[in-house]
Formats: sequence, C-alpha cells, structure tokens
Amino acid sequence: MKRMLIFPLLAGSVLSVQAQNPIIQTKYTADPAPYVHGDTIYLYTTHDEDDAEGFKMYDWLLYTSTDMVNWQDHGAVASLKDFAWNDKENGAWAECVVERNGKWYMYCPIHGHGIGVLVSDSPYGPFKDPIGKPLVWQKEHWNDIDPSVFIDDDGQAYMYWGNPNVYCVLLNEDMISCKSDVMKLHDVPEHYQEGPWFYKRDGHYYLAYASTCCPEGIGYAMSDNALGPWKFKGYVMAPTDRTRGNHPGIIDFRGKSYGFGLNYDLKNISIKEHKERRSVGAFPLHYREDGTIVESPYFKDVVVAPANTFNPYQKVQAETMAWGYGLKTIKRGVEDIVVTDVNANEYIQLKAVDFGRKAAHTMKMNAAAVLGGQIEVRIDDKKGTLLGTLNIMSTGSEETYRTFETRLKAVEGVHDLYLVFKGKAGKSLMNLDWWQMDNEPVGHVTYSRIVENGGTGKYPAIMSEVKGLEAHTVFMPQDLSAFNENNPLPVLVWGNGACSNSPWEHYKFLNEIASQGYLVIATGYLPKNDEVYHGDMSTAQQQIESIDWALAQNKDKKSPLYHKINTKAICASGMSCGGLQTLYNGADSRISAYLICNSGLFTDASLTIPNMPMPSKDQLKKIHAPILYMLGGKEDIAYNNGMDDYHRINHVQAIAINYPVGHGGTYRQAHGGEFRFPAIAWLNWQLKGDQEAAKWFTGNSPLLLQRKGWTMEKNF
Repeated sequence: MKRMLIFPLLAGSVLSVQAQNPIIQTKYTADPAPYVHGDTIYLYTTHDEDDAEGFKMYDWLLYTSTDMVNWQDHGAVASLKDFAWNDKENGAWAECVVERNGKWYMYCPIHGHGIGVLVSDSPYGPFKDPIGKPLVWQKEHWNDIDPSVFIDDDGQAYMYWGNPNVYCVLLNEDMISCKSDVMKLHDVPEHYQEGPWFYKRDGHYYLAYASTCCPEGIGYAMSDNALGPWKFKGYVMAPTDRTRGNHPGIIDFRGKSYGFGLNYDLKNISIKEHKERRSVGAFPLHYREDGTIVESPYFKDVVVAPANTFNPYQKVQAETMAWGYGLKTIKRGVEDIVVTDVNANEYIQLKAVDFGRKAAHTMKMNAAAVLGGQIEVRIDDKKGTLLGTLNIMSTGSEETYRTFETRLKAVEGVHDLYLVFKGKAGKSLMNLDWWQMDNEPVGHVTYSRIVENGGTGKYPAIMSEVKGLEAHTVFMPQDLSAFNENNPLPVLVWGNGACSNSPWEHYKFLNEIASQGYLVIATGYLPKNDEVYHGDMSTAQQQIESIDWALAQNKDKKSPLYHKINTKAICASGMSCGGLQTLYNGADSRISAYLICNSGLFTDASLTIPNMPMPSKDQLKKIHAPILYMLGGKEDIAYNNGMDDYHRINHVQAIAINYPVGHGGTYRQAHGGEFRFPAIAWLNWQLKGDQEAAKWFTGNSPLLLQRKGWTMEKNF
C-alpha cells in the first residue's frame, strides 16, 4: 500500500471553526451543571423526553469532556426513582453536583416536593439517597427549585435556589444537612427569575441567573460577601427572541472561562412550534480587570475553541462526539452506552484529533448490525480526505457486537475527524460501541504464544495476534528466512467448531500444520490458555477477511510476509460450524482446495442454530476445487450430512475419509492427534504439489488405509 502522509495546514484552515451549538445532539438536554474535577468537565443535565410537549423530565444525565468540544455520553446517572419518598413520575428539574472529601453530592429539585440530595463515591454513580426525605421543602409553595451549591475557601458550603424569590441555606460539612435556617434574600438582583449559579472567582462572589421570562437571558450580580448584598452588573448573555428559557452554569477550565446555558436550537432544526425540548449550549466567557463579565453573543454566534487535543489511540466510546445530529444513544446493559439509529449520510464529528507525528495506520470499530453499511473515515470535513472505509457487515442482530478493522492512509498532525455513514437510505444501519486507531504498522505482532515447542515439523511455529487483523489468530513459522518467492508459504484459512470466535479447541492441530511450512489464519481471538471460549460467535465473513489479509501482507513491503506467501495456494477449511462457513464461502475464486472437517450441509436448514450459516445443497455446485471431507465415523453427528455432500459432488475431485472418534475429532490431542496426518498430507498434495503426499489418497493401496481405523471413499 502506498504510504500517503497528510499534514495539517494552518490551524484556521483545517480545524473546524464553525459554531457547533448545541453541544449535545443525541438527546434533549437542559439545565447544565458543569463541575471541573482534575482534567475533566463533568456536565450534569436534565433530560427532556423526545416526545415532550411540556416539561416531561424523569432523570438526570452526565456528559464528560477533557477539551470542551468532544463530549462523552454516560447516560442517566440518577432518576426520580432514587428517591423512595417521592411519588411523582415527572419533575426531575435542574440539579447541581459538587464533590467533597471523595464523595459526590447531587442536589435534585423534584417539582412540588422540595430539593433532595443523593450521594455517590463516583461522579458516574450510582447515587443513593442518604437521608430518605427532602433536604429542603417549604411546603407552602412550589418554588424550591434550581439549587446551586458552592464550597467557599473556608470550607463553608452554601446552597442558593428559588423562583421567583432567592433562598439560601448554609450546609454542614456532611453536605446532607443544613447548618442554618432557610434565608430569603430581600435584595433580589434586578431581572432575576430563576436558576441561580453561585460561585467565587478572584475574591468576587457571583450570582448568575436566568433573567426575567420570557425570553430569558443570563443576568448576573456581584458581591463581596457570600450572602450579599448583591448588585446587578449586567448580562452574561442578553435576552433574545432566538430562544425562550435559559439556565446558567459557569466554570474555569484549563486557564480559560466558559459559560453554559440552554436553548431550543436542536428542536428548531426539525420543528418550529414551541415544545419543551431544550438543548445545552456553551460559550467562551471573558472577565474584565474589575471582575465584571463581558456580555457574550448568542450561542450560535460564538465558537468554543478546543481546550485540548483529542487522542484517537485510546479506546474511544462511540458516544463521544462534537456533533452527531440524527443519532441516538441508548444504554446497553448496566453501564455501557451505544450509538444507535445510525442512518445513511449522518456522521460523527470529533474536533482537534491529534494523530501525532507517528501516523495512524489502522482503525477498528466495535459494532452490531442487521443491515450493515460503511463508515467513511475522513478528516477536516464530512466530504474531506478519505483515510479509509470500515465495512460493517451484518452480525445477525443489533445485540451481537464484533470488531471490524480497516487500514488508513497515514495521517499526521491535528485534524477534525468525521465518521460518515453510508448504506441503504431510510434504514438504521448499525449500532456502535467503541472505536480505536493504532499507529503501529499493520502486521505488527501484539501478542504471541509458542505451542507444544512449535510443533513437530521442520519449521517450529508460533501463534500470534497481529495488528490489522482483529478477531483472528495467525500461526506461522517462527523463522521466515527460509521462505521467499521461490519457496512461498501456502495458506490455510480456518473456521472453528460451534462458530466459536476463538480456535481454543483446534490450536494444537493448526499449530502443527503451520510447523510443516504453512501460514494458517484462524477465525477468532487467540487462546491464551486452555479454557473454553465463551464469547460471541464468529462469522463466515471473517474467513474471507483471512484471505484478504494474506494477500495484502504478500504485497506490503513492510510486512514480514512480503513476497513470502503463495497466493495461488489457499485451502479453505473448518470444523463443524466452521465447515459450514467454509462451504458458505465456497464460491470464492481465490480458494484452490477445501478441507471440510466433521461437517456438511444440512438437508433441513431449519435444524441449524441461530447465526449458523446454512446455504442449500445447491451451494455444493459452486465448489470449484478438490475437496476432502474428514469425518469422525458414524458416531459423528455430522456424518450423514458430510457423506451426503460427498455423494452429491461429481464435478470436482472429492474424497470422504472417516476415523471412528465421533464429532470432536482429535484436534485437542497432542499436535492435533490422528487427524493431523491426513490433513497435512492433503495440504501437501493440493497446495505444494507433493506427489508422495498424494499417495495417501491415490492408487490401489492408499497410505491412509494402512493406518488403523481409517476408511475412504473417492469419486475418481
């Protein structure tokens, strides 16, 4: 593959500088409560349901960022159900979260039921109610909403809240009990409506708030004392007819200041009539020398520059994005979030992705799909330079995830990254879990294991995981110096029994074959011990990927297998379900021989297990090279199917051999047991042209039949 380096131009001409508010597009969010801890912003929000007409709010969400532009969705971290004393199904209003002494405290107004408090050991939850009642509830009215909690330099914690009045209470150090009575402010700042945000900066106390409705801007007041008096200083963001409500959150992060608020811009993309489906926006915030705040333009008129670059070589959750309009996120299991509702021509954008000086080579994506499609990996624009394309094949269901991988054109420096989805219009193409890029060259061994001293052959073998070939195990000679264009390695591509996504049951057998001078590529993850693999199932497509990879390695000058592979000598093979995968792929013209082990096509395809490939018997007509069925005798549950296949094949050389050991064969025995002998002889004959090996199957007295227990039928 020709290496093409792509360098960034001037930052302003490559990195996206367009405004990208609202900052969350996969859900309707409101009432931002940002909190900085270490190098991360924890942005807690309320949640407007997709079908909301009025306020329809059941839970509180969390998003995180290390750069202010790319936000990871962590889903709902708390809900109304966490308050056993609450009987309301609706009313999860504007929250606030702070950390103290390793505990995280979430203050949650439940409209009409006061303000509750939850506590957790982690910002991600789970949050629990430590007091079993409201922390504050003035039963004579419903105005106990929108808490803002701040811990002053002397350790005293304050909570402000209220609409249309402003209330304050001092909290004890435990953060779950009140130190003072509720105080009602008599000097309510001008234009105050609701949503106070109380904080301190450079010796000044600030009370930002949603200004008089409607429309609401963000006003602010200042004081020299935590309890006031407060003096109105102006607007952080002036009221505008471009939105209706607002709710401030203000932070300092990585040496700069930022404001958050809410608007209806996400809803307005699709519908214009008013509904309570809000969205959180962000904007840069600037202070004058006297501490007053420079009024900010509206969300869509400002640009939030990345506060840091983004690392594509870490494992990135797919729900991390700067922009992803049209996509949705859902919870998978207890903690995992996945991207769903992926349609053609939608995309995920990530800003300021730093590919570094050591160029990216590959990208893998963990996905599930019924329909499937493609993901174009582009930089700088959704129609920008194409680095590579991930082909996401059907995995059988939206709950069956597997990892797909592609090579990338080498790219260096900092760029915006676009993952653009292609496929059938009007259909949900796939679900996405995570992705990761790698700057190790394709073919680089990431893990290896020597099995049974490398085998008994002339070329001691090694079993390896190889970069650029996800979910496969490669067996090959440890020393490749003996192989070249004049003595290339033939190839065996293997599918596992039970459609297992690991050759855990067959690795001794496959390792032995490799030690005879073969490149063996098995479907599935490398077995690091002798334990049974209990993961997901493999697919027939993975066997095709094995062939693709072998051919690519032979052409890649950087690969240790460059010009060492016989691409005209490829045997497709597999055991049980893996044999069915092989027959499913039988029409592939690159295959030059077949070895079907303990397998055969079912006459009645309804007997197969889910996700097992099962073409009709007509598929046998597509077999175009010599084929050997190696079965376990009449005790083998695949015996009738395999023998029926053999008897139907009359257009190519076909042999059926049986050894009376049943369906399991001898693969797990030392060096693969008895099955290894005819398998190696077949490969040597078909792929190496070894006429001595041919004698195992030909002539009046085949060598195979001189071994105890074997029987054979052939059609020539």
